[in-house]
Amino acid sequence: MMAKIMICLLFAALCCQMAFAEFKCPNKSGYYADPEQCDLYYECRNGVPKEKLCKDGLVFNGQNPLYERCDFPFAVQCGNRQYLQTPQPSPNCPRRNGIFARADSCTNFWQCKDGIASKMSCQLGLAFNEKMGTCQWKHTVPDCGKQAADSQE
Repeated sequence: MMAKIMICLLFAALCCQMAFAEFKCPNKSGYYADPEQCDLYYECRNGVPKEKLCKDGLVFNGQNPLYERCDFPFAVQCGNRQYLQTPQPSPNCPRRNGIFARADSCTNFWQCKDGIASKMSCQLGLAFNEKMGTCQWKHTVPDCGKQAADSQE
């Protein structure tokens, strides 16, 4: 039984190493996005990649390879990098970090940092647009029902 476990662990380690070995640094140094997963990136030093992961709810912003920067999904174009790490939800936070709409209100939203939710509100006349990550005029926010938009908690 112990031999089977050791073989499975060795196989898993080999698979991880092979997947990691597939990434080739475009330059000797810098930070580069994974081609498939939006919150995964690589730090290259002397041409050797080191796998890194943004905090849950953030994605890698690879606009400039000189900077290691994770950002909100609404601020990054992930393109074909459609995969994300498994969510780590907590009360009122679908992911540990981010800004999330509330299902019961267009004017209130949750700001989550390390799994702790803070209730935030838009100014009067505005509604939260989750795709943009900001408060905007109510009539410009898609999927904001009139009843929810008119309620100001």
